[in-house]
Amino acid sequence: MNTKNLLLIVGAILIVFGLFKPDFSSIINNSPSNNVSTVVVSKPSNTELLDECQDVVNALKKNNDRKYDGLKLASLYNDLATLISLDNEDMVVKNTEEVRQANKLAGVMLKLDIKGKYPELAKATTSVIVASLGDDSVMLDDKLRQQAVDGFKALAWACIEGTK
Repeated sequence: MNTKNLLLIVGAILIVFGLFKPDFSSIINNSPSNNVSTVVVSKPSNTELLDECQDVVNALKKNNDRKYDGLKLASLYNDLATLISLDNEDMVVKNTEEVRQANKLAGVMLKLDIKGKYPELAKATTSVIVASLGDDSVMLDDKLRQQAVDGFKALAWACIEGTK
């Protein structure tokens, strides 16, 4: 077979593929990956927070999707800690009620789709936030702001632990 015939055959095959556009997805795995950036946080030093975090870990471990969901939640809580830590001219969150609202809105905005998967998780995460901030609605001073940051970092740590 000469080069001219080979080129004609290859060209004909490419034209057929172009016209019929066959689906090779069953042969080639092009499924979207669920890559979530890894969050690095340290274990909470506050024993009360650590105790409350154990309930978050246990709640996550009850579902097989915990690996992906836990990493996504850890990233969310780490980002919330960063948001709360902003101060001076960049201040976004000014009081404890805004901390709670940011927590609620962030999960909805990210469309985490975990409703019903972890029945005890909402109560467990609320307990961690209450342990770090209390129940009152007050303005954030430097100390309380740091406690809120520590609470969300603790939640991020607990979510990572829940993936294991």
